[in-house]
Amino acid sequence: MSRNTILGGPSNSTEKTTEPGRAIDEVTERAIEAGDTETAIHRATVYGLLAVGFERPGEDFEAALAEGAFSDALVESALALDPAVAERAEAVGEYLADRETLHKQWASLFGVEEGITVSPYELTYLPGPLMTNVRKLADIGGFYEAFGLSISSGKNDRKDHLCLLLEFLSILCEREAALREAGDDRGVAVVVGAQRTFVEDHIGRWYWRFTGEVSAHDDGFYAALTDLLAATVERDVETLDLEPNWVPDHPEVTEWNEDVFGDYGRDCGGCGVGGGFDQEAEMDLPYAPEDGPPSQPTRD
Repeated sequence: MSRNTILGGPSNSTEKTTEPGRAIDEVTERAIEAGDTETAIHRATVYGLLAVGFERPGEDFEAALAEGAFSDALVESALALDPAVAERAEAVGEYLADRETLHKQWASLFGVEEGITVSPYELTYLPGPLMTNVRKLADIGGFYEAFGLSISSGKNDRKDHLCLLLEFLSILCEREAALREAGDDRGVAVVVGAQRTFVEDHIGRWYWRFTGEVSAHDDGFYAALTDLLAATVERDVETLDLEPNWVPDHPEVTEWNEDVFGDYGRDCGGCGVGGGFDQEAEMDLPYAPEDGPPSQPTRD
């Protein structure tokens, strides 16, 4: 089973977590007080299964089906989080099919075989010049490295792939649960702070564009899965008290150059991550957001 399918208890990665004396901002403090170990485990489950669901259907997906993850574990965790999330999770189960059938649907949406219909990459949805978005890619990589994570060898995808973002959030939630269980309040502050920043600055900005693109081309499993993604992120936006600066409807990314990303350019879709991270070290990241939360524009 892939590392990004969370079916058991939390990780025991609880050491070397904080920097003594680091102040915790009030919003993060409220988010910490509103959470608990059980909720963190359920969030880890949902994010982990979303990651498995959006990658190319393969052995990880088959194993998740065999273990009941997409019929039992997903709905159970969603029910523990929020009725709206649970409703979307139940709908995902209604559209489940065998691996071969879903692979054809996946390939028509995300695969290079038929030409990428919907991009699973964050940078596709961000407006502005190339170098601005290159910095966003570096920021994502910095999150992974700060928590001792690296993309597994042989996994052919860029750092801003949706599956990697979802798996990273699953790992953060798993670590949060372990730190809460260990009574490490400072560690919890670091991990919850990182979740807030990552959702607000990254997936929270463009998930709705991705959801709309998928729904425009699919009315089955993947449309249901994006609805679950939206409900999950929107729950986090509310409970973590976030204000993502939503991307515009039609971003204009300029001066795109494949050489910047080597073999993993903007059109490298459909590779699938399949358990994208190797954990190389314990986390050692003080939470220190550089800026306040951006203002949230009205969605037209």
